[in-house]
Amino acid sequence: MFQDTYDVDFFFLSPGQFAGNLLNVHKLTDDKPISDHLFFPQKSFLYLFLALIKNRYTTIITSCISPQTIISLLASKIAGNRYILWIEDWFVPKPKSLRTVVRFFLLQFIARYLLKKAAAVVVEGSPQRRWVRNLGVPNQKVFQANISSLDFSNFKSIDLSQKLNIGNSFVVLYVGRIIEQKGLDVLIKAFSKIEKQWSEVYLLVCGDGDFRAYCESIVKNTQTRHVIFAGWQEKNIAASFYKTADVFVLPSRIVPGEENAEGWGLVINEAMSMGKPVITTDAVGASEDLVRNGVNGYIVKNGNVEELYLALRKIVEDPILLETMGKNSRKIFEEFNDYRKMFLGFKKAVEYSSTADLQQN
Repeated sequence: MFQDTYDVDFFFLSPGQFAGNLLNVHKLTDDKPISDHLFFPQKSFLYLFLALIKNRYTTIITSCISPQTIISLLASKIAGNRYILWIEDWFVPKPKSLRTVVRFFLLQFIARYLLKKAAAVVVEGSPQRRWVRNLGVPNQKVFQANISSLDFSNFKSIDLSQKLNIGNSFVVLYVGRIIEQKGLDVLIKAFSKIEKQWSEVYLLVCGDGDFRAYCESIVKNTQTRHVIFAGWQEKNIAASFYKTADVFVLPSRIVPGEENAEGWGLVINEAMSMGKPVITTDAVGASEDLVRNGVNGYIVKNGNVEELYLALRKIVEDPILLETMGKNSRKIFEEFNDYRKMFLGFKKAVEYSSTADLQQN
């Protein structure tokens, strides 16, 4: 949709997993490339700054409260164009020390300034809209572009139960990086309690990271037998893990000292596209728009093993609830996850910024 309406260049300061996925999307969906112009400055802010000035884009869209946003603002002032801010942020930790108080007010000041100078603001969902409105951005300047994922039900997938030698067991699935913020250790502790009550249950872990060794030590120390670490999986293979799962869990939490929340959590979209109930936490941006308590899953307090265990238990012990929640997940996915809606959010923001320019002139 973008390529049919605008001439777009994309700059990736970190050409890691996301950029790689972008390039692979077309192989998986048979879509034409979104742009012939993908640039990877390798975190070179000077390269980005010079490129933005040299090309004199009509509009610059930049994401989050970040160094590249400051660079985009400076470039737009020099080149005489406008910049639109795409927001993933929604959580602001409460200051608990002098250092965090200073950091809190500094970030608030920077965020307010960047939002004020933006020609328009695009938000991923309801938490982000509320956050920017609380920072004083007028409602007419805010446009929602529903953050969307690929529909994994369109991929070829198989039930992996036989291959994984887990029979007809109940399967809990985690997909994502294995870092402290993702809360896999909390899920393992909750799952361990489930396993002690229901022997035919398995936890599948798709992903890797520097927190994996610690999580594996918890599995050993709690004598939990049915945890499978499957490592990273390509999107088309991950579809089979979603198909095999009964329930998907994203247990992200607020880590003391870092106090960052999950901006969104696209794996929730992915799991729901496969009709799976979802359990997640109040530290996940997607929870507000995609997960409805008792309807298609549960939202529990982040870092709370007992709440996560109880939510899992409700689904494990009730096959009818499991089936109903799965169907509801697919319905909610179809209502929210729509690339056209996402595109229209950006299109409206671009049109609004153009109108604002005319009014100022």
